[in-house]
Amino acid sequence: MLSNSKIRTVTGDLPAEQLGHIQCHEHIWLRKGPGYELNPALCMDDYNKSLQELKDYRLAGGATIVDAQPGGFGRDAEKLLRLSKDSGVNIVAVTGFHKKAFAEEDLGALTETALVDRFCREITEGMTECGSAKAGMVKAAWDDGGLEDYVNQKLFSAVAATAAQTGAPVLIHTEKDTDLTRMLKLFEGCGVPAHRILICHLDRTIPDPGLHKEVMAAGCYLCYDSVNRLKYVSHAQELALIGKMCEAGLDERIVLSLDTTAARLRSYGAADMGLDYLLKDYKNMLISAGIPEKSIRKMYETNAAQILCLGGK
Repeated sequence: MLSNSKIRTVTGDLPAEQLGHIQCHEHIWLRKGPGYELNPALCMDDYNKSLQELKDYRLAGGATIVDAQPGGFGRDAEKLLRLSKDSGVNIVAVTGFHKKAFAEEDLGALTETALVDRFCREITEGMTECGSAKAGMVKAAWDDGGLEDYVNQKLFSAVAATAAQTGAPVLIHTEKDTDLTRMLKLFEGCGVPAHRILICHLDRTIPDPGLHKEVMAAGCYLCYDSVNRLKYVSHAQELALIGKMCEAGLDERIVLSLDTTAARLRSYGAADMGLDYLLKDYKNMLISAGIPEKSIRKMYETNAAQILCLGGK
């Protein structure tokens, strides 16, 4: 099914079937900016520490990550390219936008046409701060005002148009008030099918198993990325949710990640985990919870390769 499919990494397009263990929502480099003022953990700008984290990840069996920080929100494409080359870990960068609170520039001041041109160019030609590296995914973030807000709607529409024009998959940051129905209708109206969309954080923002089943049945992929984020979701709650989805036959629509910050990376001082946590610790917890190994393989490898393919069917 993945034959001849390509995933766009910062070092070039690679065959999807060769990318091994993939984590679809991580952060390995983040410049000090507006996010740091809100939370000091939202800064990862020590090259050697980030490199060590990637090396440990690779040693544990990790092969690929998505660094989910778009341009204008703390991304540094040149650093991502260097980190990938020096660590041997494939990195997929993202274009698009995040929440206004994290913005280094006012993307909302641009026209929708200018936004689409910018996002498409980062995927097809090269990213703004490093033209030799391309983004492989386009991100949108639910923000205050939802799609009733003109700027939010313009940004979402630009992401949808970019995905339709380039074939790039879409990554969605959710909040507790995310209107999934309206959001998915917007993408559908722009020609982006549900199976090209990866919705993140629902395991902590809207942890309703019934809703998750509906969204996945519609074709979307879900990224459960609150693993070991115990202030939001306990291990028991996360494992129970994953178990319910697997029992419902939806293990082909789930990927697992950590949504890392400096506070959750060993090299930056975290006591109990690093980027390799899913491989070194959580896999055994999944097995102990009765999750079949074939389901784990899908959530760790196959599903991520499917959603990350350019122009995926």
